[in-house]
Amino acid sequence: MAANNHNDSNLSSSSVSSRSSSLSVSFDSKSYFDYVSADLIDEIVSTVSTISNISGNPEDFISLYEDIDSFFQRMNLTDIIIFKKIGKSGSDSFSQFALNLFEKSKTDGNRIRYYKGIEIEAENENVLNSLIRKERANADFLAVRSADEKVIRAAAESSDVDLIIPVTYSAGSAGRSGPNGSSGLYTAGGQINHIVAKIARDKKTAFGFDMLPFLQTRGYRRSKIFADGMEMIPILRKYGVPVLLFSGALSFYDSRGPYELEAFGRMFGLTQEETMAAVSRIPSEIIKRRKMLKSGKLIANGVEILSSD
Repeated sequence: MAANNHNDSNLSSSSVSSRSSSLSVSFDSKSYFDYVSADLIDEIVSTVSTISNISGNPEDFISLYEDIDSFFQRMNLTDIIIFKKIGKSGSDSFSQFALNLFEKSKTDGNRIRYYKGIEIEAENENVLNSLIRKERANADFLAVRSADEKVIRAAAESSDVDLIIPVTYSAGSAGRSGPNGSSGLYTAGGQINHIVAKIARDKKTAFGFDMLPFLQTRGYRRSKIFADGMEMIPILRKYGVPVLLFSGALSFYDSRGPYELEAFGRMFGLTQEETMAAVSRIPSEIIKRRKMLKSGKLIANGVEILSSD
């Protein structure tokens, strides 16, 4: 499951959109989700702008929107959660183009639907709860990434968290050391217990696994993360905790379609039905539920306002 060659530099306006599965797979009319970094959107905009010599004309930006739609369509995706990171490593920000993309998606009925995501990494439970209170109103989708058992439990207890990602990583760069003096990508898989799983089920909070740490690690580190994930799956399954699978893409080369994500889930021990739900039905239900909560139509679990009467 090695990442694609990062030396591929021959990108054109059309080839930017062609990083899809090499397998010919027929998908039905379901929604297929992915969760990607705002960096990926900025990379597409920058690459296409450079190649096409975009000068800022409104027509050029319409073409950019179409290029981004086409990029995800070619991977058979219909719904994209674009996230920025908040927490330990500071705060990323959405570009103006990404912000426009969210607004355009709400009003123009894009072929691809885009949602604003925020991913929190917190040092402890107090910082986490503070960031959740601060950021919840700004996000369509709020995720917490942590390998710390106490932080994971606090996230599970919060009704404002949509997704917990129990694997942490920080991308190092050449000449720069990561945690514990390591270079490159540092990864750690968290552990969950039956209490946390039961809380997550009751709060309807999903757990998620992204491919990025597995694409960018080798040997023992990759096997350890797989082993940690495989230990979590039986507990999540026992309590009926929703599980999501996604790419977590930071660039073109990290992007994956539903077919590859489903294959990734099978390696964790998920069934075919579970992997299909993890890239389609479950994220769709989370987005729908969060919209209903924001609109006031859903008062509590199982309590829904059906009409104004």
